[in-house]
Amino acid sequence: MSETTLATLEYSIHASPRRMTRDLATVFPNKDLSGLLVVPTFQRCQHEMVAWDAEIAKEKDDRLDDFIRWSTAIHNNLETLGYWSDMTDPASGFPSFTERGRDVYPDVEGCQLLLKYDFQNAGCCKILLHPIWGSKIYPATFFTTAPLNILVKVIEQVEQDYALSKPFSA
Repeated sequence: MSETTLATLEYSIHASPRRMTRDLATVFPNKDLSGLLVVPTFQRCQHEMVAWDAEIAKEKDDRLDDFIRWSTAIHNNLETLGYWSDMTDPASGFPSFTERGRDVYPDVEGCQLLLKYDFQNAGCCKILLHPIWGSKIYPATFFTTAPLNILVKVIEQVEQDYALSKPFSA
């Protein structure tokens, strides 16, 4: 779990399987994706993300804003160190920081491949099911070619820089 003033989210870091890296070359064109790390994230939501109304739409927007703040902080730190990174917009699947390719990244399929999470069909789209939170989640994904140890240090630094205030104790 990463709990900061930017966002509270669960994340895991995975070496991209060969097949996924090949597919991602059409999402992130003209990038050397050797050593690609994929970071699926999940924010717990108050509402089931299966339904759609104004309140759920606002919660989705809020969770997207949180993810953008968290991933932008990590991206900026990695960029300063000379490493490529990007995030995809969960609504569109398009990269946020680099050139768009001809394909989009499907968060649900990515999480199924990397984490073996189940899903349910909701009309034309799939809803990811977190093993603890069910469909009360907002999934989003971050990508980088930075080495694992660098990514871990950057995430730790971001968590320290944006730590939640600790209550004063006497």
